[in-house]
Amino acid sequence: MRGFTLIEMLVVVGIIAFIATLVGVNVLSGNRVAQRKQAIAGVRLIASAIERYELDCGVLPSKIEDLRQAPGQLGGWSGPYLNASQTQDPWRTPYVLAIPGSDGRVYSVRSLGADRAPGGTGDGADVDSND
Repeated sequence: MRGFTLIEMLVVVGIIAFIATLVGVNVLSGNRVAQRKQAIAGVRLIASAIERYELDCGVLPSKIEDLRQAPGQLGGWSGPYLNASQTQDPWRTPYVLAIPGSDGRVYSVRSLGADRAPGGTGDGADVDSND
């Protein structure tokens, strides 16, 4: 009975490593795309909560936390409009509320992206509610 030679074993291991690398790269890039889409959905959800808050209270919230807990003696507040998990983006960074917003808008909600810093490019680019 004949066994495998060392060269044959190395070739098979090399092929398996190559295939595993291809699969790993595809899985990681798919994860990045999913996180970006989740950030876009989160920004839209918070923007919607801000609009409901404004309809109920007649003013914009000064910070995102106002969507979870009533700020002082504000009349008309019928929240909470968000729960705690909805105030963080997929990279575990709090969403940012800016008043006034970008492009001359009244407000904007931003995720800082994968780099967790303002600005950035590619996966690290900010996700803005006004984009």
